[in-house]
Amino acid sequence: MTYTKPVVTRRRNGVGDIADDYNQIAASLVPFMTDPASIDASQANPADNVNQTVGGGFSTSASDFQAVAGVCKPMNFPALNAVRAFQGQLNRVAQVKGFGKIAADGAVGPGTLALFRQVQAAAPAGSIMGDASNCMSVAPDVDVLAAQIGAFADSLGAPAVVSAAASLKPPTILTKSGASVVAPDSGLTGELAKLSGIEKMALLGVGGAILYLTLGKKKRRRK
Repeated sequence: MTYTKPVVTRRRNGVGDIADDYNQIAASLVPFMTDPASIDASQANPADNVNQTVGGGFSTSASDFQAVAGVCKPMNFPALNAVRAFQGQLNRVAQVKGFGKIAADGAVGPGTLALFRQVQAAAPAGSIMGDASNCMSVAPDVDVLAAQIGAFADSLGAPAVVSAAASLKPPTILTKSGASVVAPDSGLTGELAKLSGIEKMALLGVGGAILYLTLGKKKRRRK
């Protein structure tokens, strides 16, 4: 019997490792690159009434949200803030129970629904209402659900404020006229969301070059 010595392919100067690291990081930027440019609240159509709920009060309803590809997006800032408060209460429970946290981005999507199901199952029976089968069965009631989840978090001794999962996507609303509007407090991520596709590509190119050089230097130092 003849044994063949395995061939070991060595990467030169860590280039392959750098490419792997870059690809992993770049993959996380796909949503940032593909989302359409958002606008500032001052540019929103006055007819969209972005600063009040459809009912004009403090309570949210189905009319304050629209579902897009399984994600319920708020159509005004009061609804956005209600969802973010709801997500914040979910994260309080998640921190105590060891569940994965979510980004407080104001959108009721698969991640928010999954954590809501975990929290609902962990709470005393009947203390947290709601049907988590789809986003539109949860989003209209986030104001009430946030209070119920907050009471559960308090009973667990959860901190009043906990960190959320990091995200490059800022909190935004999707108005009835179809505009994506960034929340006034969205900071740097909000400014990035306002960039056009060409501007995002340019930014990614500069960032990629810096990342490549930085990782390459680290790889060489470890040799």
